[in-house]
Amino acid sequence: MIDALHIAASGLTSQQEQIDVISNNLANMQTPGYKRSRVAFADVSSLTPAQAKEGLGVNEVGAGTRIANTAPVMVDGTMQETNNPWDLAIQGAGFFEVENGDGDRLYTRAGALKIDGDGYLATASGQRLAQGIQVPADATHIAIGTNGEIRGQLAGDKETTVIGQIELATFAAPEGLRSVGGNQFAATDTSGDATVGKPGDAGFGTVTQGFIEGSNVDLVSEMSTLVLAQRAYQLNARVLQASDQILDTINNLNR
Repeated sequence: MIDALHIAASGLTSQQEQIDVISNNLANMQTPGYKRSRVAFADVSSLTPAQAKEGLGVNEVGAGTRIANTAPVMVDGTMQETNNPWDLAIQGAGFFEVENGDGDRLYTRAGALKIDGDGYLATASGQRLAQGIQVPADATHIAIGTNGEIRGQLAGDKETTVIGQIELATFAAPEGLRSVGGNQFAATDTSGDATVGKPGDAGFGTVTQGFIEGSNVDLVSEMSTLVLAQRAYQLNARVLQASDQILDTINNLNR
């Protein structure tokens, strides 16, 4: 009966984390480029790995549940038109590679770009693209192709000229990326190292100017999952209460 208390408690803890993840997903429904997170559960063994290897406790009852991992779901979000020439939406595989203040490389799908004070192409939060694209101050008629090529008309020129090339980064297992906040991810051993290339090349998505990628959170799906998580939480709470009542009964037995 003591084991039942621990098992029910593990269920409560896991479902609480599930609800927290759903809450974060719903809170980011309007965040451009946000990728919803998904919780994966795992059974808790009551045996040590050595005992299991020896074949002990074949009929042993498990010890509850735990969160195996929380991973992003890398499904494209909806395209949202903005008509801003520096807004870019990625269609297909790939991330914009940016560099933070410490010189670390991070990855994002949020394509609301801007020109910073020094003329470099940067994200809305001010982190420059890793390609170090500097846009001339007199450049006009900016056009960005689906292959990431940036063209603009410079002062005194009649024709447009190439002023930069946006590249994308892909991963062998993008679900293994680690969220670092700010709608950005960092590479891990699970995701593998980044492979950088031009949009439209084999294995890379394309970019669309004047659009941003919306969140891939689906309200109906999240609400359905929330209801299931709440019911599972309630059931575990009832098991905990029932176990406590049985223990109380045992303690009050007359000898």
